[in-house]
Amino acid sequence: MPSMPMQTLVGAALLLAAPPSVCRLMAQTPEGPRGTLGVMAIAVATQADPALANRRLREGYLTQPMLMGALRRGPLRLSGMLNAEGYTLRRGELNTGIYGEGYVDRRHPHTLVHEAMAALVSPGWQGPGGSWQASLAAGRGFTPYGSDDPMVRPFVKYPVNHHHAQIIERVQVLGALRWSGVSRTRGASSSAAGTAPWAAVEHGWFNGDEPTSPFAAPQWRRLGDSRATRLVVAPTPAWEWQASHAFVRSPGIVQGGAFDHRQWSSALRYARPGSRWRYGLIEVARVDEGAGRERAFRYESMLAEGQLALGSWLLSARAERTDRPEQERLLDLFRTSTGHIDFQIVGVTRWTLGTLQLAAPSQRTRVGQLVPFAEIGVAHAAARRQPTVFDPAQFYGRATQWSLSAGLRWHVGAMRSRVGRYGVLADAGDAAHLGTHGHSHDHRQ
Repeated sequence: MPSMPMQTLVGAALLLAAPPSVCRLMAQTPEGPRGTLGVMAIAVATQADPALANRRLREGYLTQPMLMGALRRGPLRLSGMLNAEGYTLRRGELNTGIYGEGYVDRRHPHTLVHEAMAALVSPGWQGPGGSWQASLAAGRGFTPYGSDDPMVRPFVKYPVNHHHAQIIERVQVLGALRWSGVSRTRGASSSAAGTAPWAAVEHGWFNGDEPTSPFAAPQWRRLGDSRATRLVVAPTPAWEWQASHAFVRSPGIVQGGAFDHRQWSSALRYARPGSRWRYGLIEVARVDEGAGRERAFRYESMLAEGQLALGSWLLSARAERTDRPEQERLLDLFRTSTGHIDFQIVGVTRWTLGTLQLAAPSQRTRVGQLVPFAEIGVAHAAARRQPTVFDPAQFYGRATQWSLSAGLRWHVGAMRSRVGRYGVLADAGDAAHLGTHGHSHDHRQ
């Protein structure tokens, strides 16, 4: 395994700059004006066989190094995340089948400012069938489209459909309206009990361009050229369904002029912390690329994942089938050129993947919580249509690839169980205590 690069050490230093005592102090009053603060990172070693050209690669990383915080005071809600992957993952993380932002078969590093959102929440009012509440939010973050970011789901390795099922790191303005029904807990108000059914609709405007690097600024002149709408229905605290649609203007070219994306997503989510069956997700997503009403390409994805408690151990499983565009590779075969990517597509590959993860019991130490884990994945790649310029079996050396990862999760302070929910959506999730954090255990301790 190669030695840890200097960027990894810099990223670790940035995260450790937040003392554990400060994180604990902030987390003591999650509903108070001081809010919450947390730090996390994952040390992981991965072997991919074959990674490409019939070559086996072994690499190690500090991945998902994050500093996250939230503040709540009266009607104001603030949330933010700093992501140091620009320092620790400059060459990308081995991740079979994934693609995006110029990386392929390596997960790209996310931007330093992963999230910086502010929201104002209105007082509630009584209306037909229950209570109503509205919010307005603005900043940089997760658009109202798709499912939760894989960072807060059980697995270390991201699914291939990351860009089909989420649209993140955009500057946006969004509004939301939430309805809450009558609580099923006798004698308790819906807001206090967190057991009432609820539903919400969100709509947001954002810039369509994807980040070109971890430290790139968004194209402010493009703010509002793209939009997304999401409907969320939660009949019980454990179950939640969402359906969303997005129009993304020219994500592949910062200046504009590439194909536009029309995206659809629907997902059913189950989460019950403390139970034997902790978490489950079934989602479908589709992306159409084209100009105007003319469609040039279509990519589809189906994914199912879940987490089961085996005593104090956690077993997670994921199955996925996702279409991926294939573009011309650079001299570095893990990279593709950015620019007119729509006109460089040389094929479409259908990836079928299975992943298992076993996480050991969380260990509380003086420097935070530690969770050892091991994760194994198998992926099969096949051209969606024949003949094709890009033949996966020839390129990789085999049509089936294996990966094995092992490592240690670390966190201190308050972790997120959900991401990308702002204003009344964040309040609804907090009230119902929905979710178990994806890092293999419930961080609400």
